[in-house]
Amino acid sequence: MSTLSINVTEFSRGLSDFLNQVQYRGQVLDIERGKRVVARVSPVSAVDGYPIEQLDALLARGPQLDAANRKVMVKDMRTARTRLRSRADPWAS
Repeated sequence: MSTLSINVTEFSRGLSDFLNQVQYRGQVLDIERGKRVVARVSPVSAVDGYPIEQLDALLARGPQLDAANRKVMVKDMRTARTRLRSRADPWAS
């Protein structure tokens, strides 16, 4: 089901009806104050986990790095890995 965007005033005036939509229809609500979403109301089952078959789509919708920032991230990761490998093993005997 798609997400329904409503403002805070609408939500407060129709709280019971909106919660029924969430509970019985599985509706997800984005609550807006001004032009910003300040809260999301969703069925509990939708928050308990995320279906693995939808993971690729979720990641594709997330923020993306441009080419320059990808290069910086790769460099940072290599530096971090090098520093982790160079530590002495505290469990070595």
